[in-house]
Amino acid sequence: MSESYKFFYFAGETWVLGFIFAFVLFIASYIFISWNKCSTWVKRYLVHKGTFDYKDIFKHYLQHINSIEDKRSLYRAMLQVICDIVGSHDASLLLKDNGEYVVKESFGSKPASFQVGDISIFLKWLTKFGHTVSRYQLVNRKEFAKIKGEGLQYCVQFHAEACVPLFIRGELLGVINIGSRASGELYDGPTRELLDILGGQSSVAIHNASLYEDTVRRNIQLQEVARLKSQLLSNVSHEFRTPLNSIIGLTEIIMDGGDGPVTNEQREHLKMVALSGSRLLETVSSMVDLAKLEANHLSLNVRRLNLTKMVSKVADGLSKTKDTSFKLSLNKETPPIYGDEGWLEKLFSHVLNNAVKYTPNGEIIIDAEKSGEMLKVGVHDTGVGIALERQNEIFDSFVQGNGGVERPFEGSGMGLAISKKVIELHGGRIWLTSSPGKGAHFFFTLPLKPTSVKSVELKQ
Repeated sequence: MSESYKFFYFAGETWVLGFIFAFVLFIASYIFISWNKCSTWVKRYLVHKGTFDYKDIFKHYLQHINSIEDKRSLYRAMLQVICDIVGSHDASLLLKDNGEYVVKESFGSKPASFQVGDISIFLKWLTKFGHTVSRYQLVNRKEFAKIKGEGLQYCVQFHAEACVPLFIRGELLGVINIGSRASGELYDGPTRELLDILGGQSSVAIHNASLYEDTVRRNIQLQEVARLKSQLLSNVSHEFRTPLNSIIGLTEIIMDGGDGPVTNEQREHLKMVALSGSRLLETVSSMVDLAKLEANHLSLNVRRLNLTKMVSKVADGLSKTKDTSFKLSLNKETPPIYGDEGWLEKLFSHVLNNAVKYTPNGEIIIDAEKSGEMLKVGVHDTGVGIALERQNEIFDSFVQGNGGVERPFEGSGMGLAISKKVIELHGGRIWLTSSPGKGAHFFFTLPLKPTSVKSVELKQ
């Protein structure tokens, strides 16, 4: 083989080997780049998958937190939830209480003692910043340079790697301080965003728990006030009854000449004394009844009652004027009702007296019709009527509705309040329709069956 041929053969062989090597290198590079891309996509997928897992955990624990009513238990559960989500073992809750910030709960290590003044600058800055901030940001980010010293001092006192502000209506309610993560990872952007969401929900949970606690406390106070009021009314009323009965009784004896003859003028004066005493005794009796009903310690003696006879009996005892007519629109087909005869007589007495008082001249009609398992009773008058704005409060204690007329009407304002409570005690309800100058129409329902009352009848 000639030398020239050997040269070209060697060169060709070298070129082929070089081409093969280059091709292999190209394939290897392509695979490497593709693998990097694939690994990046896998990492991104896992990160997103982790974020979605966080949201599922967050939703689960949020439902648990919102079901807790006791504030101390809520604080503890809240810190534990957040630590579980971000993978930390330490957290503390700083809340504003009576104008000062106080550590309400801690999970893991307890914060060092602190003075409010020492952290006030950082808290003011955190209020303006409005988002979760980490210790890493305070140390390494230029935009936090001005608050770096106060921020690091705060983080040291509370063992905090991340500080989550809690806001209610733009005001800083407190701060959740979270320790380092067990994995050693930093509190990056996505984690801080998640903590912002958790902080917002935690603020709502704390605020709702405070409102619930205040409501319970106020209800207890109102119940105690109501109990004391009922006890006072009962005691005072009983103390009034004995001397009033003596005054009325002695006045009647003197009028009848028991202590000697009396003149006509003296008799008229004595009638005024007896009438005033009777009116005061009636008011006292109403106070006793109202106290008993508000105490809600009554047991009804339920019996089958004839409505026509009961209303006729009450109507006969009314002090009607000659210009007021009274019509009982009940008949033999009116079904009997079931209830406590004593309390129902008082009910009709108050309702009918109310109609007579506000109808100095006109007509009063009583009718009834069956309504399901209840009897709907109507008391209609052509008196002065009641203004619309007064109708919602007319059944409250010590409230009177004069219909906007100038004439003053006597009364304690307890009759309709007692009536409402008696009706509700029997499982019924009472309502009215009226307009000034056109009379009033009162309606109430009473049971047609002797069943025990489980709940008050609702408005249809």
